Amino acid sequence: MSTPSEKEIEPLSKLLPEVETDEDLDFENEVNGPKDVLEENFSDHESFSEHDTESLKDGDSGNEEVNTPYYKSISRTRYHNIVSRLPGTKQPAKDMTSPVKSRDLFMNDNVVQLIVECTNILIEKCAPNFSRESDARKKD
Repeated sequence: MSTPSEKEIEPLSKLLPEVETDEDLDFENEVNGPKDVLEENFSDHESFSEHDTESLKDGDSGNEEVNTPYYKSISRTRYHNIVSRLPGTKQPAKDMTSPVKSRDLFMNDNVVQLIVECTNILIEKCAPNFSRESDARKKD
């Protein structure tokens, strides 16, 4: 492995004193006693957030897709997405004024009678499980 040349070492040697002084200052702060730590953290946070906003403005974030404005692409609306009628009830249901009349549109008397008969059959099957007859009474 080759040794670093003086040209490579020279820029590093210029940076070394700056790094050492920063570390020395941190050590002196610890030795002198705790100052307002909250204030230090807040000022560090402010400088960090300023740096973030500057880098985002410059486009240095590395994520250029996020920084570009969104433009809606011009495209046609598909046929099945076009609403040709307004939502709401159809003609027979518009005239209904009570819930009973509305129910009659869906279930006539024959359907209600069929539901009652099936319910009575189920009650007959479950009746032996009850001690009183009134607990398993058939429906009319």
